[in-house]
Amino acid sequence: MFKRIKRFFFILISVLWCVSATLWPLFSVSAQTDFDYNYILSDNDLIDYKAMTQGEIQEFLIAKGSSLAAYYDPVTSWRADKIIYTAAQDFKISPKYLLALMQKEQSLIEDGSPVPTNFDWATGYAVCDDCSYDDPLIQKFKGFYNQVYNAAKKIRLSYLPDLEIKGRTISGFGPGVPKTVDGVVVVPANQATAILYTYTPHLKGNRLLYTVWNKYFIRSYPDGSLLNVDGDKYVWLIENGLRRQFVNRSVFLSRAGSFAKVLTINRTELLKYPEGKLIKFANYSYLMSERGTVYLLADDVLHGFASKTALRKVGVNPEEIIKVKNEDIVDLAEGQPITTKSIYPLGTLMQDKKTGGVYWVQDGLKHPIFSRELLKANFGSRRLTKQTAKQLAEFDTSTPILFPEGELVRSQSDTTVYLISNKERRPFASEKAFRELGFDSKNIIVTSEEGLGVHELGPVIAELY
Repeated sequence: MFKRIKRFFFILISVLWCVSATLWPLFSVSAQTDFDYNYILSDNDLIDYKAMTQGEIQEFLIAKGSSLAAYYDPVTSWRADKIIYTAAQDFKISPKYLLALMQKEQSLIEDGSPVPTNFDWATGYAVCDDCSYDDPLIQKFKGFYNQVYNAAKKIRLSYLPDLEIKGRTISGFGPGVPKTVDGVVVVPANQATAILYTYTPHLKGNRLLYTVWNKYFIRSYPDGSLLNVDGDKYVWLIENGLRRQFVNRSVFLSRAGSFAKVLTINRTELLKYPEGKLIKFANYSYLMSERGTVYLLADDVLHGFASKTALRKVGVNPEEIIKVKNEDIVDLAEGQPITTKSIYPLGTLMQDKKTGGVYWVQDGLKHPIFSRELLKANFGSRRLTKQTAKQLAEFDTSTPILFPEGELVRSQSDTTVYLISNKERRPFASEKAFRELGFDSKNIIVTSEEGLGVHELGPVIAELY
């Protein structure tokens, strides 16, 4: 529809939408995380009118130091937060989108010294590249209330109906419809992207909107988080700031144990993270390299069998061995090899007959388990063998067993909730910070102080704004 008057100074990056052929996913997700011209926001990002309450809008404006926090529209006498919230509710458009739009068009969220025209043309509605703010044809759209109201109204009563009925907007943008924008062929992946190009038919303007959105509203998930884009079968692990896809359900369950910990997000949030290596193999898989060495894979560490005799001693079924290419295992660390003298190379649980203390014994070392919750989280209902203190003394004591990555834990004596991330326990700053990331209190493990204390304290997980 309308071209924007503001010029945006950003470097354009052309990207390909990479297709990842795997056994599990239904469709591919772009590996480009900086900006995908075909996918700017999700449909829900645009129409989630319940995304913020009026109070949360005001809190956001205050937190950003925005002049809008104290701005009253001279015509309606309403404060900015009420105008934004009312328009969002009346036309079922996300208040987050309206806030991002005002920052994109007039820098009203962060500009500490706006001039009257910034408020009068807050959303850039009806202002074209060749238009003057004094153009008599657009004066009926002047004013903060008019700008916010009409921007939301146009999307709900014009663009969305056109897409539903005709498959494209008045400007010809529609999901799956190729259209050239600034010399680049854009194929909107969804309705929201088609609408954004209709409102702002420039690459630079939409890149700026995405940048603002990413800065304000895209949540950062700590390492160890398990993520799933609503509506598809991908599950991803956030690890070292990368998103790693589990290749199938079996591999996921062997590594993560339960789908209850998976957080549902939208694609915009997922694309924030660069794509890492696929998680292809289940925990405790037997892998044969191209040179014929057989390995036991345990928590992304390869333990090579030193001989065929060692392999037979463990009792490996040849049909269980998976032949892999060197590129599949090149990034995995190599641990202690398994020999005929290895003691419990696959690990076993032992319990002191007298004290009741439980240990995970592997490769000649015993790892203490300091709570029932640690035992259950790591080993489920795996059977224990009772041993005397003398028998246990044959194994050197090593590091304690930790909670798995991504678990939510708290102690019996404190309500502070922690996320296990990179072996640390990271406290949530508040209940709001917990809710913003989509965690479920049903998944919180309550353990002893001793069980919680096996993890060092990590950085606080703060609120988004």
